Amino acid sequence: MLYIIIVLAAVCFGLSVILIKVCWQIKEINKVLDDIQSGNMDRRLVISRQSFLADTCYKINEIMMKNKERVIDAERNNLRNDRLMTCLSHDIRTPLTSIIGYLDAIHYQFIHGENSVEFVETAREKAYILKQYIDDLFQWFKIHSKDERAELESIDIVEGARAVYANWIEELENHHIFYELTTDKDELYAIADKVFLERVLNNLIKNALVHSGGTRIWIEISDEEKYVSIKVKDNGKGISADDIPYIFDRLYKNDTSRNQTGSGLGLTITRELVLLQKGKISVQSVQNQGTAFVVELPKELD
Repeated sequence: MLYIIIVLAAVCFGLSVILIKVCWQIKEINKVLDDIQSGNMDRRLVISRQSFLADTCYKINEIMMKNKERVIDAERNNLRNDRLMTCLSHDIRTPLTSIIGYLDAIHYQFIHGENSVEFVETAREKAYILKQYIDDLFQWFKIHSKDERAELESIDIVEGARAVYANWIEELENHHIFYELTTDKDELYAIADKVFLERVLNNLIKNALVHSGGTRIWIEISDEEKYVSIKVKDNGKGISADDIPYIFDRLYKNDTSRNQTGSGLGLTITRELVLLQKGKISVQSVQNQGTAFVVELPKELD
């Protein structure tokens, strides 16, 4: 009987020690959690692997790390959105102010005759620039809000590219740009959205025309094993290696390798439209030799 009492006493003592230790650990955990709650996102729970609370602490640390990443991403997105709104507000205000100025000059008869016709034409051009800004912004918001959906089907990429290219011939010739479309086959089918594909090609051709400073813009379409490759190439000034990782970011136009023309959303929209078609987009560039944007569209969906 005495032996049993001794054993029970030892067990009770051991449990008491464990309980006291666990209570102390919980108290320390609460201190750390209070510190985190006050805004210190770098605090972590440190505890022995042998502790009963080890798994719980590891999971709490994992949750805190993920939460910190989400907070950082949210702050980064807020900064980008603020920058986006500031830049777009400026870009929209500039042509709008010009349009109002030209129309006011006509309305109040500050100008007459041929000058008034010239002012109307200039106001018209500014209005189209403003429309392009608004179209880009609307497209970006649709993509960002996940409202944009691709209607995927098997389409002839060569035919689609030729149709888009044909609409650019007059402008390319007016700018004395040599143009060409080469392809492995007369027909190459891939999974794509016809409207999205047209927008992607239009954006890439416009990007080369406006920004490259080159004398040649051409499209190469090739047949790969699992996808169709579309390359929009130019022989312009190229993009620096430092800038290449950021060219698909919003407002890339503010980087030193490009001028300030455009909304700065074109390449961002292009990338998102390619991704919505289950494709890939990349860029290859050598300064003073040219740039190639490469779009890969799958032949079949996985």
